[in-house]
Amino acid sequence: MGGRADGAGALRHTFRYLVHEVPGAGAELALPPADSHHLARVVRRRAGDAVEIIDGGGRLWPAVVTDPGPPARVRVAAPRPGPGPTGVSLWMGLAEWGRLDVAVEKASELGVEEVVLFTSARARRVPAPDAWRRRRDRLTRVAEAAARQSGQGRLPRLRGLVPFAEALDGVPPGEGYLIDPRGDAPLTAALAGAAGGRARLVVGPDAGFSEEEVAAARRAGLAVCGLGAAVLRAETAAIVAVSVALAALGRLGARS
Repeated sequence: MGGRADGAGALRHTFRYLVHEVPGAGAELALPPADSHHLARVVRRRAGDAVEIIDGGGRLWPAVVTDPGPPARVRVAAPRPGPGPTGVSLWMGLAEWGRLDVAVEKASELGVEEVVLFTSARARRVPAPDAWRRRRDRLTRVAEAAARQSGQGRLPRLRGLVPFAEALDGVPPGEGYLIDPRGDAPLTAALAGAAGGRARLVVGPDAGFSEEEVAAARRAGLAVCGLGAAVLRAETAAIVAVSVALAALGRLGARS
């Protein structure tokens, strides 16, 4: 659910639903069961009411309810572009589940292109494969809900778990930033010279990075940057770093 100002300046709600494949303007789409229930039973939309479809690839499709169902059916009009690619990716150390939920939700709302979760020396215990699959499915749902609410037509890629070394691998010069209180400069200053308009932000778990990991990041060419004097939890550090990077790149709130 999101909001948009009408001609009189009042804020009205726009209910958005995710459909990965939209054939084109004029197509009639059936919403999945959970979204059909939400449309008909929770927000009580009727035939003729306006909603919006996001396709996960960057486009927003105005739509009209043709049948509240179930299944609910909507007819889409010509799409409009959503916010463009931000060039920002978030790599985050494995933290407590609730903190990861918050970080993924807010990063998705802000428009990061990718969220990658990694294991590290001080990360929480690595879950069993079945537990991680369930958690990854939940994080995917969190990201989708955040993209719908915020009007981001583009869903972030969600990957993990990967080893910390992968966070340092293949980062072009001037695009990698490891967030750590031992930083050589504030993130704002380091981003002033961001190369190619892109930034990979590497944020550790609550316990932070080991000395060896910080040294490895420097050898790999990442800038080691701080976020100020306050001691931030992992999810807060991730949100702050993403916001700072988007602002520095001129993409905080940009529509295209």
